[in-house]
Amino acid sequence: MTPQLPDSARARRRRWPVVLVSIVAVVVLVAAGLTVVASLVIIRPPAVSSLAGAKTGQWSSVALPEPAENGDGSAYTMYVKPGSSKNLMIFFGDGGMNWNAATAQQPVTLGSSIFGGGNFSSPNVPFYVVNTFGGMLSTESRNPFADFTSIYIPTTTGDLGVGDGTAHFLTEAAGGAGSGNAVVTAKFNGYNNTTAALNWVYANVADPAKVLVAGSGTGGLTAAFWLSKIGDHFTDAPLYEYSDSAYYAATQLAYLFDGVWDAQFENRFGYAVTRNPLKDAITYNTARFGDRLTTLISQTLLDKTDAAFSADLDEGYYSPQTGADWNYGLKQTLRALRAAPQPPALFLTDFGADEHGETPHILATNSRFWAATQDGITLDTWLSDAVISSSPQSAGVGFLSQ
Repeated sequence: MTPQLPDSARARRRRWPVVLVSIVAVVVLVAAGLTVVASLVIIRPPAVSSLAGAKTGQWSSVALPEPAENGDGSAYTMYVKPGSSKNLMIFFGDGGMNWNAATAQQPVTLGSSIFGGGNFSSPNVPFYVVNTFGGMLSTESRNPFADFTSIYIPTTTGDLGVGDGTAHFLTEAAGGAGSGNAVVTAKFNGYNNTTAALNWVYANVADPAKVLVAGSGTGGLTAAFWLSKIGDHFTDAPLYEYSDSAYYAATQLAYLFDGVWDAQFENRFGYAVTRNPLKDAITYNTARFGDRLTTLISQTLLDKTDAAFSADLDEGYYSPQTGADWNYGLKQTLRALRAAPQPPALFLTDFGADEHGETPHILATNSRFWAATQDGITLDTWLSDAVISSSPQSAGVGFLSQ
């Protein structure tokens, strides 16, 4: 049996390097005169227990009790912002994925985010994340969703917000080949975390006029998965599901949900997932809710991050060929969805393409929300027209015939 430290000691051992890196990073930023950036790291949002205790238009934090828990064992926290309208937005954060020994050993840290390194999944979301919220999460008046009551639900266990088990991955010991094996443990707790967050929402938000369930990156998949449960709770409100930069496709995905993450997915969510979970979720949701649901997808044509993750999942690596394969699969998927009885509205764009044709990852939560333009319409206007004006349209569909 692998020797184990007490839970509290393990938690301290996991968090201490991140604390050191955070302190060093802040000192470096201040020493360099980047006081604005440093302030983003040290400004803490107020903590509240209820929506009524939060200030309208300002992000606050809510710590949730066990069994909610981050991947590193720390307390699970969500973020809330009361709005002046009766509309509700539930936004799922991009938490990456964790599925084997290599990814379990390379979580996102402040150091890896700044200097590079392991960035497969987030074991926690630090408090200063709210200071980086942009685009449709920003408090700026130009944000068409600024007056929505907004809920940010992080994914901190690398399981797309649906996992419910513990995996013990066998890995080579630090001494290298011939020195024996070591075990790295990953707790997949996304189902409990998301359930706790939504139960808090249900207890604090009554009778919204509209419900927008959204997410970027892997959070776009999580939003599509949980849309059905949210729609079943808010039975009278029009539903909008928006997935940004969320096309991941890999043969191994069909196995990971239950084989690694213990999601009990079909039993809990009502359908089985294949190598293309976004398509599976959208197909199920549109059949379930019919005209009550408007589905929205934004995606860049060669999102290298999505393509690389898809290749990694099948034990490959990103290359021009795997990028081309990902692009082909994306177009195939969108063509099939557009041919369905209730097609999604698309914002498909080559915005930001470099000399290799590679395009940015994540449009909705940064400055690209206002800058990304396709067929003469910006992303913020496209999304606002669909949700606020109830006039969905598609942009970039010409790419599907190329």
